[in-house]
Amino acid sequence: VLDDVREAARVLATSPGVAAAVPNVGTNVGTALPDATDVADVAAVPGRIYEMGGRVEVPANPEFGASEHVATTILAAMAEVPDRRGAVNLATDDALLDAARSRGLDSMEFEAGYENRGERLVEQFEARETVPEVLYHRGAFGIEPITYVLGETGADAARLAADLIAEAGEE
Repeated sequence: VLDDVREAARVLATSPGVAAAVPNVGTNVGTALPDATDVADVAAVPGRIYEMGGRVEVPANPEFGASEHVATTILAAMAEVPDRRGAVNLATDDALLDAARSRGLDSMEFEAGYENRGERLVEQFEARETVPEVLYHRGAFGIEPITYVLGETGADAARLAADLIAEAGEE
């Protein structure tokens, strides 16, 4: 799991255009253990991944329990689809969402608030009877608009995110 997050961070750091998709609050990528039930069961990069000088900077090696928001999203996804164990968060961008739609990927908008976010996501996934590859919100007061790209692992999510960013840049 830790190796997968390292691979995902390398994908994000070396893929063209990713730096422009890093939100102001930073990005992160996570992969959960197969039987994850808690934030501590999800590995991510401590301190988040940042854009500096047009480059993606990965400040540390992955650790378990290092990203509450990405982990909460992954755990909610796993409650409905147990093999959806990875996610990366990016800045919400219409071109990125259009690239996902043009690929035929399922996407879902959700409410930005943090309170009970995991529970609210689980309810939406249960109602849909699936977990989309792309989740996004448009932000709220003090909350930056964020898009989550999900995959079987964090590295899968990072590769998909890099592909979507590349496609969005071509539009």
